Amino acid sequence: MKGDPNIDFWRIFYIYHYIEFIKMNDLTKSSTQGYQTGPELNPILDFAVIGAGIAGLTAASKISALGHKLAVFEKARGTGGRLSSKRVVYDGGEAMAFDLGCVSITGKSEIFSQQLESWHSGGVIAPWWMDDQNKTHYVAVSRNSALTRHLSENLECHFSTRVSSLQRIDDIWHLFTFNERGENEGGENDRGEKLLAKAKNVILATPPAQAYDLLPAGSRFKGALESVKVGAQWVMGLELDNDLSGLPAISYPKSDTVYSISQESCKPGRRNREFNVGSTILQVQASQNWTRDHLESTHEQVKGALMRELEQHLQQPLRITNAYVHRWLYSCITQGIETKEGYLWDEEGLGLIGDYLNTDFDGVESAWLSGQQLAEQVTS
Repeated sequence: MKGDPNIDFWRIFYIYHYIEFIKMNDLTKSSTQGYQTGPELNPILDFAVIGAGIAGLTAASKISALGHKLAVFEKARGTGGRLSSKRVVYDGGEAMAFDLGCVSITGKSEIFSQQLESWHSGGVIAPWWMDDQNKTHYVAVSRNSALTRHLSENLECHFSTRVSSLQRIDDIWHLFTFNERGENEGGENDRGEKLLAKAKNVILATPPAQAYDLLPAGSRFKGALESVKVGAQWVMGLELDNDLSGLPAISYPKSDTVYSISQESCKPGRRNREFNVGSTILQVQASQNWTRDHLESTHEQVKGALMRELEQHLQQPLRITNAYVHRWLYSCITQGIETKEGYLWDEEGLGLIGDYLNTDFDGVESAWLSGQQLAEQVTS
């Protein structure tokens, strides 16, 4: 006996729209880890941290460990920031994996050097190479993003969650977001945004340009951020079937185009199935000047230019298995803010952290110190 076509139509209609509703309001761990949005559904947070890079997660883990109610909000699908890694699947189901941002981590200060030793003892990172100043360069196992995943393990993190604005109402910070489709209609404030969370304190651990956009009008931090300069950088991951046994772990060619070449496949923990035993995977970073002059070039144009420069440097044609190009808009701090503390904080419970606020140090160390120093200040 055949079913009623009208009933079947409406059954399919309701099932389809129910599935779409679940997708739009997904509050699973991959997106918001069970956090229900809205003013009545959750207690007010002690701290909201925006950004799940090394600075944000360092501050968040230290503050949360002391019992404060805290949540981290990150617009990307996972942790990392400039410690992100990339896994590229191509024809045949094989994958190329490489560190998309920072190549390695080393310590200049005593406190960060001790932290590196602690992570090393715990198996989170492993030594990769030693420079001419006898400084050990570490990488996370099995990708650099594993370090930020480690820091986020005991934290309430909400990924794929973009905070679009901050408003201070009745001495409480209100975090707003656009709705699930990126539209700004039917929201809960005069900009058509939806309330995401409330917090007594907010820490911005984003690139300075994004922090600037989030700061409320009239914030004294806006003037400070206007002086910060951050350079962009093109990065390429490349899998080759070439014999590059004579190539060092990392090299800095005398080139106007290429800044560095990193052998990803020789990093500790990279010689496994995912990293394709027998092939060579390189990360190639373009120079800042070349990136600036080719900022709006297409990915294909950048890939072609970097490959030609690499062939000239290696003095052999490239036998390419896979390639991936990425443009970091906020990569290299060319002018930061000189602060004694390594962070910015005001009496209304709003703070800024990041590598641009710790100019005595570089990269990961600078960001970690910034997050650590602010966490100590607000919990003392």
